[in-house]
Amino acid sequence: MMFGSINSSGAIIDVTRHGEASDILLPNQIDRVQKVAVDIGGSLAKVVYLTSGPRSQGGRLHFAAFETDNVEKCVSFIRTLLDSPSDTSENEPVIMATGGGAHRFRDLLNKELGVEIRVEDEMESLTAGLNFLIREVADEVFTYSEDTMQFVDAAADMFPYMLVNIGSGVSILKVTGDDEFERISGTSLGGGTLWGLLNLLTGVRSFDAMLEMTKTGDNAKVDMMVGDIYGTNYGRIGLKASNIASSMGGVYRKTLDKHFDDSDVARSILYMVSNNIGQIAYLNAQLHGIRHIYFGGYFIRGHPLTMHTLSYAINFWSKGEMRALFLRHEGFLGATGAFFIGERAKPATPDVALGVAPDVSQTLNEDKAPDVRRTRGRTYSFTENFSIAGAIADDAIGSLGMLDREPSKLEPLAQLVNTAKCPYTPDTVDLTHEPRQQEYWISAMQRNTNGLLDLADSGALPGCSDPSSRQRLSRFVSLYLTHLHKLQHRPLSYGAMSVRALLGLREQCLHEVGLEDIFAGVKKHETDEALNALPALLHEIDAMNECERPRVLLQNVLAGNMFDWGATQLRGALAEGSLDLDKARDQITWRPEFDNGADFVARIQQHTYSQAVVFVDNSGADVCLGVLPFVRFLLQQNTRVVLAANSRPALNDVTDRELVDIVHRARVIDPAFRTDMLSVCGTGSSGPCLDLRKLDARLVQTSQNADLVVIVGMGRAIHSNYYARFSCDSLKLAVFKNQMAADAASAHIYDALCKYERAVV
Repeated sequence: MMFGSINSSGAIIDVTRHGEASDILLPNQIDRVQKVAVDIGGSLAKVVYLTSGPRSQGGRLHFAAFETDNVEKCVSFIRTLLDSPSDTSENEPVIMATGGGAHRFRDLLNKELGVEIRVEDEMESLTAGLNFLIREVADEVFTYSEDTMQFVDAAADMFPYMLVNIGSGVSILKVTGDDEFERISGTSLGGGTLWGLLNLLTGVRSFDAMLEMTKTGDNAKVDMMVGDIYGTNYGRIGLKASNIASSMGGVYRKTLDKHFDDSDVARSILYMVSNNIGQIAYLNAQLHGIRHIYFGGYFIRGHPLTMHTLSYAINFWSKGEMRALFLRHEGFLGATGAFFIGERAKPATPDVALGVAPDVSQTLNEDKAPDVRRTRGRTYSFTENFSIAGAIADDAIGSLGMLDREPSKLEPLAQLVNTAKCPYTPDTVDLTHEPRQQEYWISAMQRNTNGLLDLADSGALPGCSDPSSRQRLSRFVSLYLTHLHKLQHRPLSYGAMSVRALLGLREQCLHEVGLEDIFAGVKKHETDEALNALPALLHEIDAMNECERPRVLLQNVLAGNMFDWGATQLRGALAEGSLDLDKARDQITWRPEFDNGADFVARIQQHTYSQAVVFVDNSGADVCLGVLPFVRFLLQQNTRVVLAANSRPALNDVTDRELVDIVHRARVIDPAFRTDMLSVCGTGSSGPCLDLRKLDARLVQTSQNADLVVIVGMGRAIHSNYYARFSCDSLKLAVFKNQMAADAASAHIYDALCKYERAVV
């Protein structure tokens, strides 16, 4: 069972075994395997491994699992990984191993693999893995009850928590901080109990087949229910007639010679094991005063009935005071933890050898070239990539992507307000709970994606004109549309569904098939034209009186934002070249509900900001004729400015590297673009939207003293961050270029958003 990929060029989806939760066949794998960790339990062996290659700047984490009874297959798989193209470093490969089988099969691993086997403590690995997943992976933690999956942001209030790790048996750990844990309890009644009893009673050997049987079973045919004893509910003590009074107890009460269906028996035993684990977990949480109870281990496998039973038990016994928390990577806690325990132990070494892109921040001044040497002491983060996704089991309600290692640590913007009183969520609309919007956006993405083929055929995308690029584009369309089809039927497969998630998935699919920047030619052409027009525009602005100038600058930022190839309504005009700044300005409408720009103008005429961080959007006219004149005005006010741009391409969005070049060219036009006052940083993002909790640490550091946050663009200020609040003044500038987005805000198409807000006190 494989989760993730190595090389997806030529990838096909194998539906012969797994249906929708399918494996991906990858015939052209050439990425280097850098490190492997394995957690060998009593029932299953789980593998986590890191590869490096062209599709991931800092490396990519993958997941795989094998039955321990067939551990030779696991060892053979690891040998295949080690036999892949070798790492460029001189380091000998090391296998990080944990779990009971790490000791039991150590000799086998040494003999067959011929590499160093470093055994890590099982409990330490479990907690390290869980801490990593909570902090690093979006929508990792969720609750589940009555067929409802609700994602939880658990990172803000992590400790203390209790981990109930359900493998063959059960271990219960109390975790009070990083590296602070103790095993407080456990039980021999675990996944192995279910597996063994059902094998004896039904003859079925496959764990997945056993879980499948439970779907159609009726445990009331073999269990003794409260109603069997009392004839009705026992309301005085809170028992319903449908509650189980005795697992399997109905067998002797009803008849001794009756034939019982295997599915009824399977469901009864699943309830028996899950209910008892839930009650033991509750009792320990109550004893130790813990409210957060995580259930992990490969026993759960994303199985809805199992999760519902555990949730019901915790809710029932705690009277709603506690809740069961589940994990999408539930079975890989130990292997993931062992991987990062080993990473922690490494001496500090530069990351440059791994192909990490140098920081482009503050390179506007050639005398201040950045020092790109950084250590591996977890100075990086991971983001989940669903372009090639698998599932932990056939009927799991969620999917697993690959974890791409980012070149830099991702941190929240210092000025972002994210408190219990004022919580931050990046997404304006949660499509999961908006079926009409969900249907609209998936359909819109499907049309938009097919439209890229038309653009390529028309010659509007110079980067996709050759046969090889055209083939990659067709592969992308097929890959992305497959994901959209899956999301139509399973909206929560890849976490909470939002416009940000759909747009981000599109960029991941483009990069995965080798199309790093399909709009590169378009951006270069539009930027050249815009920079040619910049001198005349600056002359026109300088001729205005000082009272009029700030308002016009805001209008130009909004007009420039109309040059957005992601907006389907404008794509035709952009392809024809018929849209200019004046026409764009004329299309925009200004309504007082969305425009309090006058307040900003009044403020800036009386107050000089110390530093502004400006999150930019599109290349071409947007950044050159809209943002840069506005930035020039701030610089003339003696405000230091940090320009924040995407670290990787997305649509026609400008990247940090492109923006450095643009600013240098603008400075030739006008020395007012002072490089001692102006810097460019990458956001760490590669999508049209923005999560302000996950920004490149170098940007966060550079802009830590900013007292003005400016966010430009529909993706960054409307689809995301519309409700974001800051501890300093903020200005959101965008145009409603999509009808559904406008409807959601009670706006009209092409309404301007000029939203100025004072600091949250």
